[in-house]
Amino acid sequence: MKWVNRLALAVTGLLTVSVARDFFNKYDLLVFDKNDVEQARQDQMVSGMDLRGTPTHECICGSQVFYIKAVFDNYEIATYFLDMECVECGNLATAPTPLDRESQE
Repeated sequence: MKWVNRLALAVTGLLTVSVARDFFNKYDLLVFDKNDVEQARQDQMVSGMDLRGTPTHECICGSQVFYIKAVFDNYEIATYFLDMECVECGNLATAPTPLDRESQE
């Protein structure tokens, strides 16, 4: 009975090796650690162009929606930073101010 168990183990081992060999011949195996995954995510982040300088209401992609940093006072925007980022494409642009409107007139 011992030789049957040993034979069964040997056959199982050979089949396992055969299946493993077929698997590795068919597929590439890649091993990543947490740092590799985080680096890949950062590499995939698309950053837009830096278009800062001339104040604008509209991005070159056509969007009029921007992320800005602002300070609120009494439920209204009291102050805002001039650097803004387009929601659609990530381009950086300069926010317009009332002084820019006066210089246009």
